[in-house]
Amino acid sequence: MKFEMSTNIAVSTTEPEKAIEFYSNVLGFANRITEPLFEGIDANPIRIFVQKDEQLTGVVMELFVDDLEEAKSILIKNGCKILRWEGVGKDCYIEDPFGLRFNIWQKVKEK
Repeated sequence: MKFEMSTNIAVSTTEPEKAIEFYSNVLGFANRITEPLFEGIDANPIRIFVQKDEQLTGVVMELFVDDLEEAKSILIKNGCKILRWEGVGKDCYIEDPFGLRFNIWQKVKEK
């Protein structure tokens, strides 16, 4: 199993508008991203997506894998805990034994 780091980071917050304002106006990351489910900032070389979440707040990094369920099994066996697991194409949040949170994303298989 190979885990590949993404250049996407999510900031889950109860106040997404304030987060966007902070990253735009205070830190000066002016290149705004608007996608159907997320709004964010292009902070080259990473993209910071801001999402409203009332339950899980904080920074969530992203990892790509070829097989989501295999990754889940390996991570649980190695001390990670599942925070939210919605399946392929949706949020699959884990927290590693050191407190870092990741969204595990299955790569799209090419035909």
